[in-house]
Parts: sequence; C-alpha cells; structure tokens
Amino acid sequence: MNGFAKSALLLFLALRLGDLVTLAAGMWFVPRYVSPAEIGAVLPVTSFATFLSLPMFAFAMTVMKESASLAAAGERGQVKSLLRGVFLAVAAILVLVLATAAVAAPHFLKAMRVTDAAAGTLVVAAAFLGCVAPVYTDALQSLKRFRSLAAVEIGGAVVRFLVMAALMPLRALAGYFAGQAALPAFRIVGSVCALRRDWAVPPAPYWNRAAVCRLARAFGAILVYQGAPMAAALVEQSVLRTALPDLDSAGYYMASRFSDVLYYLTFPLLLVMFPYTAAAGRRRESTRPFVRACAAVTLAAAAVLAAVYGLWGAELLALLPHGADYAAVAPWLPGLVAIAALTTCQVFQTNAAVSAGRFGFLAWLVPLHVVYPLALAFAASRGCVTDLPTLLAWFGGASVLRFAFACADHVRRR
Repeated sequence: MNGFAKSALLLFLALRLGDLVTLAAGMWFVPRYVSPAEIGAVLPVTSFATFLSLPMFAFAMTVMKESASLAAAGERGQVKSLLRGVFLAVAAILVLVLATAAVAAPHFLKAMRVTDAAAGTLVVAAAFLGCVAPVYTDALQSLKRFRSLAAVEIGGAVVRFLVMAALMPLRALAGYFAGQAALPAFRIVGSVCALRRDWAVPPAPYWNRAAVCRLARAFGAILVYQGAPMAAALVEQSVLRTALPDLDSAGYYMASRFSDVLYYLTFPLLLVMFPYTAAAGRRRESTRPFVRACAAVTLAAAAVLAAVYGLWGAELLALLPHGADYAAVAPWLPGLVAIAALTTCQVFQTNAAVSAGRFGFLAWLVPLHVVYPLALAFAASRGCVTDLPTLLAWFGGASVLRFAFACADHVRRR
C-alpha cells in the first residue's frame, strides 16, 4: 500500500495541474465565448465523441488488464510482444470508428442544434485521437510508469490550454473541440517517447491461440462494461439538451463544472488502483483494501465539497462569466456532488473486478443501464421531463441504484 499511496499522490499532484486547465475551459472559456443557446450542446456532443471512441477505450482497457498482469509477473518481453500486436490492431478498429462517425455525426449534431461545421469536423477528430491515445497511456499505467504518465498529462493540459486560448475567441465551439483534440494528440506523442525504454527489452513469445481467445473474451466483456454506462450517459445528455429549455441545459453545464471537481480529486486513485488490483487478482489476494481506501477518500472529499457548495454555491457561480444568470441552479450543487460520489465508488468496485478478471457484475450493470435510459427517454418523449429538478431526480435515482449494486458485489466478492 505504501507504493500505491506514493504513486497516487504523484499522479494527484500532476493531474491537479492539468485540471486547472480543464477548470479554465469549463468555467471561464466556455461561458465567456459560447452563447447560452449553445452551451447546453457541449456536454452531449462530448458524450457523443466519447461514445464513438468506445471500441478503442474497451480495447485499451483490455490491453491494460493483460499487460498489468504480465508486468506484475516480470514478463517485460511478453509485454513488448503484446503491444506490438496491439498497435497493429488499432488500425482495424479505427476504420470502424471513423466509418460510424462519418455517418452518425452530422445527424447527431443537427439534433443537438450545432450549426458550426468546423466544430463537427473537430468532434470527429477528437474522437479519432481519443480512440488511439488510451492504448499508449494505459500502457504506461499498466507498467506503473507513473512519473512518465504524470509528465504526459501535464504537457497535454498545457497544449490544450494554449489551443483553446488561441482559437476560442475566434470560433467558440470549434476552438473548444480543437482543444479536446489537441490533448489526446499530445498524449500519443508523449507516451511513445516515454515507452522507448520498454521497447529496448528483447521480445518474448506471447501471441498464440490461447492468448487471442483470452483477449477476445476480455474485450467483449469490457466492451459491454464500458458501453452500457456510456450509452446511458449519451441518452441523459441528449434528453438534457432536447427536452429542457436552453437556459436549463446551460445551467446544468455550469453546475456540473463544480461537481466535476470531485472527479478531478479522485481520478488519480482510479489510475493507480488498476495495476495494483490486477496484481492482487493474479495472486488471488483480496482487492477490497484498495477499493475501500479509494471510496473513503472519495466520500470524505464529497462531504467537504457538498458543504462548501451548500454554503457558498451561489457566490461561487457568480464569480464565473455570466454566472449570475444561473444562480437558480446553485441549490442543486450538493446533490450533483452526491451523484458524482456514488458513481465514483461504483466505478472503483467494478474496475477492481475487471482488473482481477471478474465480470459477474455485468449481470446487474447491463440491465440497469439498458432499462434506465430507455425509461428516461420514454418519459421525456411523453413530456414528463420538462425541468432540471425532474431530470436530476432521474440522475440521482440511477446513481443510488449503481452504488447499491456495487456495495452488494463488494460484500460478495473477494
């Protein structure tokens, strides 16, 4: 646990510097340069780009699981052979992603009332680069190259800031998504440079029928694991944009920038936890200490944030460009923090299970993330979701269910 804590602290410090850029983008650049009528489109379009990247995200997580297990066993030569094959497979998956983007993106952007053609092109570019980047950054993560990963994240944040600062005053949405594309582009370049030392080891035989079958099974399970919540989030953001007035959807964007602070605080724990829980799973040891430690930190941080927002939420909103226009959403800030905390704790548990090769939780995760978005979309189509409090009640109910199922899984499993 000592090495885990040091690595988590290192990534925490590095990513917090990067998150200053993310906060500047979400809390300053967007409300300053993007009109209220278009702010509500930022989150659903971002969710759409993320969903397009799903096959590669799932593939990257599959590779990370396998390479973390090999690295824990000291099989660096096999890791090199694994990554060689992975980089070749990336091209085939990207063809599928780009073909889907070319067909689906124009229709989705029109539905979200985005008229900037350049923004549409950059959304696809961000999805393209976002597909590739996790393969490289997850390789650093699985090899516990946390110093290099920290440097890559800081550099990428600086590049993203410079791109947005230069372009958003000229073309607001296009500049925002140009920054979104610049971040994974830098991650790819930086990770390739950082991995040079690992390429110096001689390769060892890895690829065979058993390895391919093992990776294929894990990829299928992880694709389902990541795809179900991503699809649910895409439905949530689409309903938010299409069923609510522009001011409400813009208000949710502004409020969620504050609740996202919790993700910034706890995301390093998730990055560091994965290789450690993978190693524990390989040794048939319990992953519970890591999950409980991460959950305890998350809940403590959430309690502090909720208290701060409950006391001074309106004042904090007023500090942002045009923030006073969204004062009505201030009372909802503590609730959004609670939703983020419950969801994060669920992700700690399910990611730990994935790293250890256990996928039994899909028996509850998939039905929940199929029934919930379908019910939400149906309710919205019937005119039952017309204001922000109603939609937040849906979000909160889903987070409580996810947390409850994850707790039950935590108690049952090792």
